[in-house]
Amino acid sequence: MIDATGCGPPGACPQCQHPAARVHSRYWRHIAGLPVSSHRLIVRLRVRRFFCDQVRCPRRTFVERVTGMTEPRRRTWTAARSAMRAVAVELGGRPGARLCAKLRLYGRRRAVLGQLTAPPVAAPAPRILGIDEFAFRKGRPYGTVLVDIESSRPVDVPP
Repeated sequence: MIDATGCGPPGACPQCQHPAARVHSRYWRHIAGLPVSSHRLIVRLRVRRFFCDQVRCPRRTFVERVTGMTEPRRRTWTAARSAMRAVAVELGGRPGARLCAKLRLYGRRRAVLGQLTAPPVAAPAPRILGIDEFAFRKGRPYGTVLVDIESSRPVDVPP
């Protein structure tokens, strides 16, 4: 286990991009990393939670980000996730989980399968776009829907 502390300058609020000035609190995050000489590695990272002092911002507090090491709401190091993704692509669920156990990676069957994501495919832009209005309920405001005429599928419902 390695203890580390985020000591960089206070970051900006992810919602309004206003820089932080006050510390709300501190807490420990446990992040699983790549194994070191066949031992599991856990980084105990002490991070700060900041106040967002902007009046109009809906977010009151936010946590500092350690770029290159963590992602929001993740408990594994980015390098460990990429190694688990490589195992998932080659082996899949149960065999991948068995290999992760031998490699000392934190990977159960569901976690390994969760690493598999379809590559992003750009949807072709509709050639003919239709616009229609509809009522959400009788006597209520109307909404607008954009429809691809050729495939008869909705494209977007603007606010």
